[in-house]
Amino acid sequence: MARLNLLTWKLLPLVLLLLVACEDADDFNNVIEQVSCSDGIQNGDETGVDCGGACPVCLDGLDFSGVFIQQDVAGRPAINTVFNSEGALQDAFNRSLLTTRGTEDFIDGSNNLTFPGVFQENIEQSFVGYLLDETPVSFGSNVLGFDAAGFAEFLATTDALQLAAEGTTTYRSADLWFTGRNLSDDVMDTTMLLLYGGPQGDRFDGVNGPMLISDGIGVGDRLFSAEFPFLEAPLTE
Repeated sequence: MARLNLLTWKLLPLVLLLLVACEDADDFNNVIEQVSCSDGIQNGDETGVDCGGACPVCLDGLDFSGVFIQQDVAGRPAINTVFNSEGALQDAFNRSLLTTRGTEDFIDGSNNLTFPGVFQENIEQSFVGYLLDETPVSFGSNVLGFDAAGFAEFLATTDALQLAAEGTTTYRSADLWFTGRNLSDDVMDTTMLLLYGGPQGDRFDGVNGPMLISDGIGVGDRLFSAEFPFLEAPLTE
């Protein structure tokens, strides 16, 4: 028994040392914490998970990290759909910049095609088979004075999703054209008028030939707000 007690007293300092070591590590916050901005947890001085503090700014749950590839800059998708007949050309138009759509700018992936050239060919094809007074009809010119080449270049190089720097923003209102665009502007009717209406805007109006200067689709019962971001009221039923 005496030998056991003596052994106990000899081991006691070692036991106490171990207890103190554990106490230092846990209770006195001496544990080394490996904080990073990519560990998937909120720690350190972060105000969100891996964001805020010394990490990147928190974006309210939106993650804009990584590499982004531009896919679509078309302000008027219908123009691209109507005047670009092939899917590959439509994709190239969506990815292109306005400054690379001129008459001297070859389409990405092509060594001889330009968007104005492609558009002009489709404009001219739009009149194949149409007659007025039994006479074949061609584009000629439109109410803005464009011939087929000029209209094609205008369509390819103009982005209508903008606001007028001064005055009224409108796609078309009386004699005011293309200072910008509101959601309530009828883009298709305006485009069809410029395509089929001729120099006076009355060709193919349902009286002088078939109705081709309007798609016959109005705004319906939509009520758009007058200020940016031009949102329609949410559906409640």
